[in-house]
Amino acid sequence: MKFTHPAVRSGVFKLINTFEFDLEVGTHFLPTRVELFQNTERKGSFRCRMWERDLYHLQLTIRESAPKKNAQRLESDEEIFVERTWELSSRFEDFEAADSRAALKLFMDSLKKYLDRVTE
Repeated sequence: MKFTHPAVRSGVFKLINTFEFDLEVGTHFLPTRVELFQNTERKGSFRCRMWERDLYHLQLTIRESAPKKNAQRLESDEEIFVERTWELSSRFEDFEAADSRAALKLFMDSLKKYLDRVTE
């Protein structure tokens, strides 16, 4: 797929695989998702994203001009995915591999090296 516009600064990537697993680093339990994308025009070009699922306490912020007499504090606890790919390397933004299997192996090898470093 080609998407041409001056604002578009990359190729178009299609999600081709999603993997989930749980990591435990020290006392931190980290539910993790890895997404693998392939460039729709260049078959040997990939992108990978790693997400950490975490629980966040959210509170709605009301503007100062809002009436205060009936103001409610709207709060909730939500699970949110936070991107963590940058912790491994910025190279997974757009990288080359022979196929999707090789692309995933490159990413997972990098993740293993990172985990070895942070769990020593």
